[in-house]
Amino acid sequence: MNEHFIGLKLLSIFSVGCIGSGQMFLPIFYKKVLELGNDKIGLIYSITPFVSFIAFPYWTALIDRTGQYKKIMMTNMLIALVCILSIGLVPFISDKEWPRIILTCIGCFGYAFFGHPVIIALVNTVTLRVLAERKDLYGRQKIGMPIGFASSIFLTGLLTERLDSLYALFIIFTVYNLLFVITVWFVSVEPYQFSYKPVEQVYGSISPSPAVVIEDENCAAPTSAEKLNMWTLLKDPGAVQFFTFMTLMGFCFSVVVAFLYLYFENDLHGTPSMVGLLGPIGSSTDLIIFFFSKEILNRLGGRNMLIIAQSIIIYRCLTYVICMDVSFGVLLATVTQLLHGVGFSLSCSADALQADRIAPEGLKSSAQGLLNMASGGLGSGLGVLIGGIIYEHFGAQVMWASVSVISLLNIWIYTSTFLRNTIFTFIATMVQKYK
Repeated sequence: MNEHFIGLKLLSIFSVGCIGSGQMFLPIFYKKVLELGNDKIGLIYSITPFVSFIAFPYWTALIDRTGQYKKIMMTNMLIALVCILSIGLVPFISDKEWPRIILTCIGCFGYAFFGHPVIIALVNTVTLRVLAERKDLYGRQKIGMPIGFASSIFLTGLLTERLDSLYALFIIFTVYNLLFVITVWFVSVEPYQFSYKPVEQVYGSISPSPAVVIEDENCAAPTSAEKLNMWTLLKDPGAVQFFTFMTLMGFCFSVVVAFLYLYFENDLHGTPSMVGLLGPIGSSTDLIIFFFSKEILNRLGGRNMLIIAQSIIIYRCLTYVICMDVSFGVLLATVTQLLHGVGFSLSCSADALQADRIAPEGLKSSAQGLLNMASGGLGSGLGVLIGGIIYEHFGAQVMWASVSVISLLNIWIYTSTFLRNTIFTFIATMVQKYK
């Protein structure tokens, strides 16, 4: 029964539930309750990825150094709860725009620094630590993500309608936050001792095997005599290439996540009920891919899974360009949302495993921090800002076409031996020389 890892799945459900109830509904709160303009909302929204750029490596390095998984995760989430609830008090403190913006930014900064790294990076770190040599089971533990996301959005919307108040989001966020803290208290974060000795398996094999090897012939492990720190992760050209790829993937994903719903309603003139269907539609394919993630990983390998995920973004964005020129654009965009779950789950199942494989012992958490710093921090922050500028000044079609071009370029960056042997080797050499 322990090998079902119910606790790990609950961590995913409750942590992502905080995103569904908090981050997804707060922009609406800013608009309707705080009465802020769209440009101010964009500024506040960008705080989380940019602060996370610093927070991810800080907290993951601290956990690597101290090993205090439970204490850090529980404390941080409780601080994040206070920060989010403080945003709800802003309308009662001031009725002027800039004081409201400053107070809201303070609350968002606290959440971004303390809570967001737990949800995005530390839960992954704990999951990989518990699974030990059975990292092929990682994707199945993330099956809780679409459940938590869909359930929290549904409950927040339902309670908002019942109470006729957007303060429902703070109630649901509190529930998911406290359930997460309770789960951390009870779940074991120690590596699980399996009852059999794992054997290696090569991708593409159809024979059953309890273990899987995360491949990437382009990366080399550091020597035992080398002093380990986060810069160690960037001393190999293959690793530099991987983290560059994830930065640009984060850029592309963030544009889709931040502007799809707005595009659907404003440019395609979809009804609110149709917009509400996008979440459950995307989550439905999430569940399927996460459940079969072990088999997919065995067949394709992490590297190919990431390439497919990036390719799906290309297809989706090109479809959104076409949607504005056809009469059935709303229907086409709705059906295309099925691919969101496929691409997102493939990426989530593979990127953490690839980062874990790159990292030596003692830097496993730091690798997750660097991954999320690149993808969820720098990449996402730039994506939201640049995507918004393109959308505002050149329109949705140019924005989607630009993301398609960047996605295609990103696949070339990730697969190019020439770039790895030239630019990325040069960067890795500079890191080795000065760090």
